Amino acid sequence: MSDLIDSYQQLISRIGECLTQGQQRAFEQVNTLLVETYWQIGQYIVEFEQKGNERAEYGSRLLTQLSRDLKTA
Repeated sequence: MSDLIDSYQQLISRIGECLTQGQQRAFEQVNTLLVETYWQIGQYIVEFEQKGNERAEYGSRLLTQLSRDLKTA
């Protein structure tokens, strides 16, 4: 009976480790996708601001307006 209990405890431990590793991998994937998404959004903003120029004209109210509009979207 003791062997059965030990074996069952090992099963519980292995399942727990598997779940923990799966959750960690999922978190890492989501984090990677969010970083890529935010980078792409930043790229869109830079391209819009620069209007084909090498540098943007700073002082634009684009970010303030974007923030307002995205909150209501």
